[in-house]
Amino acid sequence: MLLALLLAMLADPANFCARAFQNQNPADVQKHYEIAQKFENEGRWSEAEQAWRQTLNLVPHDARAWTNLGVALNRQNKSVDAIQAWQRALALDPELVGPHFNLGLTLVRINRYSEAIQPLRRTLTLDPTNQGARRALVVALIGMERLPEASRELAQLLARFPNDPELLEIAAQSFMRQNRFAEAVTVLSRRLKLPAASSRWWAMLGDALDGASRTREALEAYRKAVELDPDSTLIRYGLGYLYWKLALYADAELELIEVLRREPNNGRAAFTLGDIYLTKRDAARALPLLELAAKAYPNEFDTRLALGRALVETGDTTRGIEELKTAVRLNEEIADGHFQLGRALLQAGFNEEGRRELSRARDLHDRKRARESERFKKKLP
Repeated sequence: MLLALLLAMLADPANFCARAFQNQNPADVQKHYEIAQKFENEGRWSEAEQAWRQTLNLVPHDARAWTNLGVALNRQNKSVDAIQAWQRALALDPELVGPHFNLGLTLVRINRYSEAIQPLRRTLTLDPTNQGARRALVVALIGMERLPEASRELAQLLARFPNDPELLEIAAQSFMRQNRFAEAVTVLSRRLKLPAASSRWWAMLGDALDGASRTREALEAYRKAVELDPDSTLIRYGLGYLYWKLALYADAELELIEVLRREPNNGRAAFTLGDIYLTKRDAARALPLLELAAKAYPNEFDTRLALGRALVETGDTTRGIEELKTAVRLNEEIADGHFQLGRALLQAGFNEEGRRELSRARDLHDRKRARESERFKKKLP
């Protein structure tokens, strides 16, 4: 959306007029300018291109005519030729704003973000009030994952346009990607007071609130998102997940069952619902769900650990031990993996190996508590 608006801002060739005339053949130059601008006004970009080329035959060192030619080329999707025309213009007059601006916008449009940054910054040096250039610069910086820089530019834009929906949305996404959840909550709250507040932005507010440890409030945001888009399994899963996180298992179960009714192979929903049943000591009911989850996400510690536990609790100890070993291999630093594996090994009669795993679990647990104690001491005045 924002990029489409930016591309509409390409410098209007009509702005570059008789000022470009040189001493030789001023009447001819004037005539060619007028012909080219007439074609532009009529949207006849191919004819405009030819008219500007004829103009440049008369004044080959006219930076403004090169700029206008670039615009005509760009309107015909001849991006490479347009870029070359603007680069020629800048070689002739580096202080001309238009070619810097047009060059930056076009490079953003064709996803050449790293190249776009310099001409856009130069545009802002020459014309600090050019908000179109600043918007395009934000797109380029985000495209290059230079998110803190993008956030600084967004702050300047939002200071001028505090209720611009697209700016608020871009700022929210940038903050979320940086895990700056409190700031994301602020801009999303502002966005949701404006018209066309979709379920997407309510769901993102829920994610931001949850990231900011405001999970109860996140639940309300997700409820609103589901109310606006009840058919979205992604949003409904988010609501179910938050119920699960808050141990509101009955509510979570209802949402997750609905997700799986619509998407029977949804691995995330299967895992979360399976975990609820495992927590309730209903391993038989959990097992098929956790089988599905482990198939969907075979390289995740949580899915393999939960499946291993369910297998052991339903009597398939041999296979359960293999799953638990796989979980431990995926992440050797989680105490619960070693603990569950140790218990299963002891149950199967592998006493020495089981005691070794339980000892490893105790060591990891003690180390974790020691680290947490140190962090707590550092927080004390």
